[in-house]
Amino acid sequence: MTSNPSLSWQEIQDVYYSLRSCYDTLNWSIGNLHSDHKVKISSNSTLVALSSKHAKYPSLIEIYSISGNKLWSIIFNSTPTEHIIDYEFRGEDLYVVLSNQKIRHYRDLKGNFNEYSYTDKLIKLDDFGDSNILLPKNEEFKTITNLESNDIEEIYKVEEIYNWGPYLFLRLTNRFIITDLNTWKNYEIPISDQLSDKIHCMSLVTISNDDKEILTVICFNNTVISLKVDLNSSSYEFIDYGLTDGPFNKVAVSPNGQLIALLNSELSTIFVINNTFNQVLLEYDTSNDSSLPYQIQWCSNDALVLALRDEIKLLGPNQASISFFYDVLEEDFDFDSVLKNNGVDELSFTIPILKSEVDGLKILTTNKLEFLSRVPIENVNLYQIGSSHPSSILLDSIDKLSLHSSKADANISLLKSDHSLLLAIDESLKAALYEFNPFWQKKILSSVSFGKTYCDQSFNGEEYVKVVNLLKVLNQLRSSEIAIFLTSNEVETIGWSSIIDMLLKRDEYLLSIKIIDLLGLNHLKDKIYINWCCYKIKKEIDLEDHELFKIISKKLKSARNNLPFNEDTNYISISEISEIAYEEGRIDLCKLLIDLEPSMNKKIQQYINFEELELGLIKSFQSNEYDLCKLILLYLYDTLSISQFFKILHQNEQKSDTISGDAVEHFWIEIIGKNESTSALLEKYYKQEDMKMDLTILKFKTFLKQFNEDLIKETVDDDFYDNYKSQLKNLSGFSGDRRNSKYYQLELEILEAKKRLSDTYQVDFFKYKSLNDIITKLIQMNQLKQCQKLTKEFKIPQEKFWFILIETYASTGEFERLHQFILSTSADKHNLKSPISFQNIVDTCLAYNGPSENISIYIDNCKDIHYSEKIQMYIKNNDLVSAANESYYYKDIEFLRSILERANKLANDSTIESIKSLINKLGY
Repeated sequence: MTSNPSLSWQEIQDVYYSLRSCYDTLNWSIGNLHSDHKVKISSNSTLVALSSKHAKYPSLIEIYSISGNKLWSIIFNSTPTEHIIDYEFRGEDLYVVLSNQKIRHYRDLKGNFNEYSYTDKLIKLDDFGDSNILLPKNEEFKTITNLESNDIEEIYKVEEIYNWGPYLFLRLTNRFIITDLNTWKNYEIPISDQLSDKIHCMSLVTISNDDKEILTVICFNNTVISLKVDLNSSSYEFIDYGLTDGPFNKVAVSPNGQLIALLNSELSTIFVINNTFNQVLLEYDTSNDSSLPYQIQWCSNDALVLALRDEIKLLGPNQASISFFYDVLEEDFDFDSVLKNNGVDELSFTIPILKSEVDGLKILTTNKLEFLSRVPIENVNLYQIGSSHPSSILLDSIDKLSLHSSKADANISLLKSDHSLLLAIDESLKAALYEFNPFWQKKILSSVSFGKTYCDQSFNGEEYVKVVNLLKVLNQLRSSEIAIFLTSNEVETIGWSSIIDMLLKRDEYLLSIKIIDLLGLNHLKDKIYINWCCYKIKKEIDLEDHELFKIISKKLKSARNNLPFNEDTNYISISEISEIAYEEGRIDLCKLLIDLEPSMNKKIQQYINFEELELGLIKSFQSNEYDLCKLILLYLYDTLSISQFFKILHQNEQKSDTISGDAVEHFWIEIIGKNESTSALLEKYYKQEDMKMDLTILKFKTFLKQFNEDLIKETVDDDFYDNYKSQLKNLSGFSGDRRNSKYYQLELEILEAKKRLSDTYQVDFFKYKSLNDIITKLIQMNQLKQCQKLTKEFKIPQEKFWFILIETYASTGEFERLHQFILSTSADKHNLKSPISFQNIVDTCLAYNGPSENISIYIDNCKDIHYSEKIQMYIKNNDLVSAANESYYYKDIEFLRSILERANKLANDSTIESIKSLINKLGY
């Protein structure tokens, strides 16, 4: 039976720490990890990159899983003039810095990379402080002369590189360069090459303000200085804290940036200070340890860990420490020689490599991977010998269940009587997530399963299922084959999207889908199919575009077969897939893929990105989306020359059987060209197409618009009238076209009418721009005879006049005038006449809350609609009696009953009795 986990814990000041095995053996066959290799570990310790320490210019970087499975290799033919300088992980992406001022970004595990320059367009940051500590005033960068070209070149020699969040920080001999790995912008901070060799080490403290403010600590000479970089303001500042206990050879900052550990190898002392450098919290003498620390790292935020020979030492407050030891590799190892320093090298020792994580510390050696962490209080309560905590009692029930079921029941009764059963279950689930060992995971979950059968409805069974499924997934990820060894806290920190990305890098498509289905992460399923399709395009170089399209199309459509959608429809965005096809030179495949894009906006955007402008224009008009059509036409107008743009307008008719070239051209003229803000575009179009008549009309309308604007600002008098009339006559003669002269003649006639009406009524009619406005004003003045005269004079249809009159009277509340006007058409109110539908009159009066009795008369005169519509109109008018009478006339008992139900809520007793009487007459 597996022993109690608490037996392996070690205590330091009432806090327990546990060193747990992740992999007892590793699958690689390499020499001594620390002595033979430069080691870089990815975020969350999922990948390891190794290169030889013995090669001056390494040509090989090997990438392993954390369990020792070799995944791929980077081969670079290094020479003294062009070679690998260093490399760093960001997540699982590897960044290799080369001596030719380039950075290679390897974004997968198949060798695909992009290359960028870290000296291109350097943005020089401004010194915000009083003086640059690392660059004395008036000192300039040293340069060399290129013997081949005689050009003066600056020196770029990289000493160290660091990955700090989204930035790659390069320390050169004469400057710092900060490369933004998202935008590939490069920022520069000058330093003196004479002072550069006094920089011993550096570390990140914090990144804040949307990743734009970077605070670092630099161990310089005998002191420590901080460097604060603000990329928002393109500035930096050095602060010297004036420490005198240096030089400091190693520095480690706690994950929260609050504590900083500094190692002075000459004094064999570690100093732990706060991040303001005004308080020393701990001084630790390492002279009594087995060696000076090879590495110092933080385990969470409150414990410092030292990597020594054959030992891991954890330091707590007040000099307290605990150690975890490793065996000596050679059985005949002469320990006395080591103590006397008689030339025994590091190959005889296990020197652990440390990697801080959010909730602990990963420890990698040649042979194993372990995890050091603080034991959560839930696990202490559960496992500690003699614990009487509810979770421990619940766990004890499982041991007693098979042999002494009555004692197990007694435990449950005790928990229920104390009302602590739910607490026991909750803490047990948290403890299970901390466990790596499947035996203890199952045992804890069994105790929870046993306990929950005695819970009432207050227990959330979904939480239990969630933990069970999560542990299934974590155990699968932690397997030696997959080797993504993550704790539940790490999963919560990095998110499932990043974990799925890790699996896709390893081509674990089936496992990714199983995880998504098990954990209900359907929003991440699309990225699996997108990744598969992108890889398929890169891999299948011998397949024809059409064949590859069939495969991809089938795969995309199969992604949603379990949903109630059309199986022949794709619902996954293909923008990333089409971009890969374009990059691979598969233009026909790219076009075919774009047609699968479910989002019309994205589809058009891709056509534009890949310079398929005419096809994008056709597709936008096929979509019948007004804004999209307008947007692409404006985009094409802005980006193309005038001749190219109008060529597309004229040629698109040949490209599509469904979209007429005239339709596109008409849309351009009517929707965009005639818009006030874009009328200049229309003028250019008319000139380009030599459309003289349309150009003249446009100029005339522009003139009218300007006239009306001027009219608002000026006082109208006889001189103004005469001047305007003269201008219209001149324009009419200038046009030289009888077809155009009618527009000017009409405007002259309207001008005369305005003059006449202004003189007659002593009202300024010049301020009204159109005939509609003039008629509206006359109706408001109750001058209907003058309105009738004006409609005849300008041949305005009676239908239009009625619409204007009804809207005017209704909007101003003149419902009685409106009613009298409508009644004047006939002596019989049940047989009224109107050139427009009475339904339009009803809708307008209802919109303006007209009198119910008048509206019912108009409804009665709606002769050309179905009786059910008539009933609905009566109901909207709250005339339930008329609605009931109409229903009774057509013997519609269902309508009558619904009207009665409405009347019971809203109407008076007489109305209700009237409706009931009609129902009775129908025999119900």
